Amino acid sequence: MPINNQTILRLGTRGSLLARTQSALVAAALERAHPGLRVELVTFKTSGDQIAERPLHEFGGKGLFTKELELALIDGQIDFAVHSYKDMPTTMPLVDQSGLIVAAVPTREDPRDVLVAGRPLLIADLPQGARVGTGSLRRQSQLLAHRPDLHIEPVRGNIDTRLRKQREGRFDAVVMAMAGIRRAGLFDPGTMLPIEAEVLIPAPAQGALALQCRRDDQRTRGLLEVLDDRATAVCATAERALVAALNGDCLSPIAALATIASGRITLRAAVAGRGGKPPVLRATAQSDASAPEAAAREAYATLARQGVEALLHGP
Repeated sequence: MPINNQTILRLGTRGSLLARTQSALVAAALERAHPGLRVELVTFKTSGDQIAERPLHEFGGKGLFTKELELALIDGQIDFAVHSYKDMPTTMPLVDQSGLIVAAVPTREDPRDVLVAGRPLLIADLPQGARVGTGSLRRQSQLLAHRPDLHIEPVRGNIDTRLRKQREGRFDAVVMAMAGIRRAGLFDPGTMLPIEAEVLIPAPAQGALALQCRRDDQRTRGLLEVLDDRATAVCATAERALVAALNGDCLSPIAALATIASGRITLRAAVAGRGGKPPVLRATAQSDASAPEAAAREAYATLARQGVEALLHGP
């Protein structure tokens, strides 16, 4: 696609430290890939940012982090937006998606969660009755499945806010996404330890970014596609397809992580009840990497045999 020094893309971003950092990384990568291109950041305060202290699932879920950016796209205020892919609703989006498209999914960061506890600790090493901060029903359910004695307490705020609350002693530990910690340059091996997926399966598409633009904007789509990583996109497709099969929403504690090796995709999943408490049902499925939805269907079938529908959607 022809580029000249007048070619400008307007990138919509939230104002948080992590969102601005992620957007700046994408902007720099695009400018390197397309010499002469200039990417301008346009900052928005989303509904999710304005709800600072209450759990998001009480107000409509993580789609509140993408709503204003998607409306700005539709209105033509920006050319594309950078989202944490896990924040994009798979079912019941807050904005009509018919005119929008995810044009690229860049290479994934570390998808694991991380335990921040003042020193590197395993979940098993936390003291009896430890206070653990997280606003995620997914994390809560899996943590309690391993350690029923833990006191899970809600924590909201940007990355730096949650880290500060832990340092101040409001929690013995907090659980956060490793990808955000790394992208913000805040990983400290002296106080943090990644949690392996065998213990805590991450959120669907955690660690991945989604570059979203208008479906009919061929110019922008062409510019963004250079950053697309097919392996990451395929894994995110499998994980999100499972959420769709489960008809998951912001109250659904659904965990899913897909990996690819030798042309095969392996999808691991964990699902708990809507209150974020055990039991936690688990499934592992495989398919050819060219058909990620097949792995999601197999994982769903395994979960269905364990009674997942009653667990997620029953009375």
